[in-house]
Amino acid sequence: MRFFCWFLSLIPVLACGQRQEFFHPQMGTLFQVILYAEDTVQGKAIAQELFDRIDTLNAIFSDYLENSEINRISASAGTGQKIKVSTEMWRLIAVSQRVSRKSDGAFDLSIGPLSKLWRRAFRQTQFPALAEIKTAKEKVNYRFIQRYPLTKKIRLTKAGMRLDAGGIAKGFAVDECFKILRKAGVSSALVAAGGDIRVGAAPPDKAAWTIASKGLNEKGETVDVELSLKREAVSTSGDTYRFLDWEGQRYSHIIDPRTGLGIQHRQFSRLAGPRSTLADALATAINVLKAEDRKILMKKFSRYTLEVYESKD
Repeated sequence: MRFFCWFLSLIPVLACGQRQEFFHPQMGTLFQVILYAEDTVQGKAIAQELFDRIDTLNAIFSDYLENSEINRISASAGTGQKIKVSTEMWRLIAVSQRVSRKSDGAFDLSIGPLSKLWRRAFRQTQFPALAEIKTAKEKVNYRFIQRYPLTKKIRLTKAGMRLDAGGIAKGFAVDECFKILRKAGVSSALVAAGGDIRVGAAPPDKAAWTIASKGLNEKGETVDVELSLKREAVSTSGDTYRFLDWEGQRYSHIIDPRTGLGIQHRQFSRLAGPRSTLADALATAINVLKAEDRKILMKKFSRYTLEVYESKD
């Protein structure tokens, strides 16, 4: 699970035409939509369709909702049941498993037992007991998620497993919004969800979308930077503002599934590429991995580019 809404903000774009902006709170963040439509009536109708879709996806992927699909799947863990899943869940699990395999488990959809433990630790500002970390970690392994392509069914093989889509669901929702935008004939649009942002064609009379982001200067200090984007997705992730200080050690809310601990290196990363779903998951893995392993992972996803900033603030 990641918290990084501060990373990406939008520099207002002034352009001719029907520029419309909409906001919708969901998935623990604020979705922002900017689109250029024929008129305000069309724009509002499209925005409502986008937000309805986001709400539907939240009902599927949120592990905070008791009756969500992801929680119903988790409840079957260790029972031997094969659970028929929705098309959306099947696709999300497929992408998650791909990133898990190629990152050697640095991204793991089964991280639920650990994320639940660390959420409590952050609420109580109390480091989890080592025995609790060990117990939770034993239930986390992407290999425990078995897929049956012919029937689109899922089986969780380990009792006590819990799925957590916090590291990929917002990116998935952004991509789903763009499917609706394309169907509606809207080519110039932007959808942002916390640190996940995707843009279409440039606004009218502009060469690109101008986005305000964060970077580091030569002293390692956080500074504002501008990005120029068109037809691209960007995912920014890091631990700059959310961490637990305990006995002189700093633990990020970004958890390494392989150790069960919050990462301790201070950094944030920015990935750019064609789709938000994959950029979102890769950004999570990148923050867990060491420098050499990051390079290996990015070679496997050549359509995506990476910038990593080691913070000294």
